[in-house]
Amino acid sequence: MRTRKRTAKAKVLLLACMAALALGVAGLWGCASGDGQGDVKQGEAPASESQEALEPVSVAYLNKAGYETVIVADKKGCFDAAPMDVELLTVSGSGQQSVEALLAGSADVAATGQGPVADALGQYGDDIVVLCGTNCNTNSQVIVAAPSMTGDTAITPYDKASDNKAEVRASFEAAAAALGRPVKLGVQQGATTESAVKSWMSAMGVSVNDFGTEGDGTVTLVDVKANTLPTVLAAGSDIDLMAASQPYPDTALSAAPGSYRVGSNADTNSYDVAAYITTKEVYEKKEASLKEFVKALDQATDYMADSANEAECVKICADSMGASEDTVRAAFSVADWKTGMTDTMLDSLAKAVKKKGYEMTPDQIKAACPLIPWMDAELGD
Repeated sequence: MRTRKRTAKAKVLLLACMAALALGVAGLWGCASGDGQGDVKQGEAPASESQEALEPVSVAYLNKAGYETVIVADKKGCFDAAPMDVELLTVSGSGQQSVEALLAGSADVAATGQGPVADALGQYGDDIVVLCGTNCNTNSQVIVAAPSMTGDTAITPYDKASDNKAEVRASFEAAAAALGRPVKLGVQQGATTESAVKSWMSAMGVSVNDFGTEGDGTVTLVDVKANTLPTVLAAGSDIDLMAASQPYPDTALSAAPGSYRVGSNADTNSYDVAAYITTKEVYEKKEASLKEFVKALDQATDYMADSANEAECVKICADSMGASEDTVRAAFSVADWKTGMTDTMLDSLAKAVKKKGYEMTPDQIKAACPLIPWMDAELGD
């Protein structure tokens, strides 16, 4: 894991601000831009001894699309302005790796999608606390076919306007017959995309063999780590299609000339929630710090939701991810930046839990989000 802590310069500046406040000088506390040019949001400066002594918070996340809020909050100084240290830990693969870091005790918070959240809730129940969501969107989970899938093996992309499900299903069946085996679709097991692609295949009427199983399915799922999918697809030997969240699909389309988009979760009207979770043990120990962390995320999403700041935020994220601005801009175009836990977010989490095969009622899922009343009161527009 690669870590990022508050810089020494930021700490010195923070101490200087505290000293000035102690002398009665008015100050601003908020999310200051990384280059020192202005504030994202202004507010009252924290001055109490208890705030100075808040526990640090460590956050595991991926430096990719879906995690823009963490990236912007970091680069615009929202975490530096918070009254506690925030340590960022980057992982690779999918949000499942963030959850694994949380469960291993190497991170206090996991930034992830709804699939790993659903697994965590289903497997660990009351031990998991859902802090908030920061984005609820669709069209971010994409299926891409390899360049080799042409002619008899060509897959027909889904067109929502014509609702050509029968043609899509027939093309999968024809491809499997031509290959003499099920079509191999690479996706990371446990990632949010797993549930999305299974829902998509079900909607198209395409039968699926699960990971590591043999059967009569037209498609067989192959477990491939998300960040390696574009390379594996371009190699053209182990998988015929891939499914992942952005930017990996766009990366594959660029890296493998002749590859093409087959469909996305927008085809099934399903949504993805960018969520932040912790454990009950961490929550009970660091509740005050976690609230300040959520406030910092809220400052970032408020900034990102302002269209006047979109170009800046897109560049910040593209530079951080090493992705093209067009790819990041596409993610922004479908985003709904808001820190909280809306009914749509809760509904998406409930559907994800159900798709994973766990028995949890919507009320139980809502009970796993103890900050809802506080966020409604503190962060409400």
